[in-house]
Amino acid sequence: MKRAVLTDFDGTVTRTDVAEDLLREFAPPEWWDVEELHRARKIGTREAMVRQFALVRATREEMVRFVDAHVQLDETFPPFVASCRRRGLPVEIVSEGLDFYLVHLLAQWGIDVPVRTNHAFIADRRVRITYPYADPTCDLCGTCKLRRLFDLRVAGYRVTYVGDGHSDLCPAIEADEVFAKKELADLCREEAIDFIPFDSFADVQREMERWP
Repeated sequence: MKRAVLTDFDGTVTRTDVAEDLLREFAPPEWWDVEELHRARKIGTREAMVRQFALVRATREEMVRFVDAHVQLDETFPPFVASCRRRGLPVEIVSEGLDFYLVHLLAQWGIDVPVRTNHAFIADRRVRITYPYADPTCDLCGTCKLRRLFDLRVAGYRVTYVGDGHSDLCPAIEADEVFAKKELADLCREEAIDFIPFDSFADVQREMERWP
């Protein structure tokens, strides 16, 4: 049986949500009003990100310095990736975050996995977001995680999904196995989706190594 792993980034590979960390630091408090609408499922992730990052006033360099100083990796993620590679399991990141910090952090940490995420164009201390991995038929999300899951399934893979937030609900509904924590775990309970709770990728690795 072929297996593949898709994982969220912010709050899953990292200990905190990097986008939210940046908003707290570089946007006025109004960003949280938008977040509350998003968490109440009144607006989609794409609209929330556009409205929130439109409030940010910072250069790329300022934001990169901030993430270097404050963002923490789940230190068990690199061993998890190594374990999957030994077993021939592809691991990919699908993220509603922004490429400028995600790609930078992965390079800093020496992690080389395929990534799908939104693109940030930063100029004059303002952020504009574009969506290279969007689904043209749906405007809820910037990066369509569900589309990548279906691509892998068509290629013959059984797909395990790992996530922590609201943007992970669509792939969690369709994944063959789901590891969830935080808001995603709550949403899975609300929607009666079977999931395996986890705190770190060490938990995911231990569970997956039991599987045939």
